[in-house]
Amino acid sequence: MDSQTLGEHYSRIAEWWDNGIKDSKYGVEYVERAIQRVQNKGSALDVGCGSGGRIINSILSAGFSLTALDVSEGMIRLAQKKHRDVHFIHTDLLSWKSAERFDLIIAWDSIFHAPCAQQKPIIEKLCGLLSPDGVLLFTGSHTHGDIIGEDMNGVGFEYGSLHYLEYLRIMEQCGCEFIIMERDQPDPRHVVYMCRKLADKDADAV
Repeated sequence: MDSQTLGEHYSRIAEWWDNGIKDSKYGVEYVERAIQRVQNKGSALDVGCGSGGRIINSILSAGFSLTALDVSEGMIRLAQKKHRDVHFIHTDLLSWKSAERFDLIIAWDSIFHAPCAQQKPIIEKLCGLLSPDGVLLFTGSHTHGDIIGEDMNGVGFEYGSLHYLEYLRIMEQCGCEFIIMERDQPDPRHVVYMCRKLADKDADAV
């Protein structure tokens, strides 16, 4: 599924989705763990911000300035109503260009919608957007392949992932150290990854 179609699909379920997650704390534990790892709480990037809420609130509460991306116009419209101080951009990650580097990047349940063929360039781009000592948190699976998932409110979605060893290898090649890889759900296919961009002094010591 291309990014335009993905955005259209999420716009179709935006109101339904927003109502369903308004009291959710899903993912907040890991976002807070990532925040605790960040030394300089300056700028943050939320990739696939959806309709906003819990994850953006956690990032803002920690004092970061926040840029948030999403492929769905409908989702961004809802998020803008909740978060007036966030810089929202309607775009997909791979086509977006930025000279800024971020101390924290969150891609919670977003990049796993990209096919496995795009996973490597996506992780490379996310690692490249990190400041030295910056932390990246994202979710994926543990095995290589593309799947069609269950419909959400009658709308279909697709998912892609690399093998977990491929993710770890890409992080290392991009100058990042692996921090955690954990299954956080009864479904073993959902995996949380976290890494830190090595500063020059750290990279020299490796």
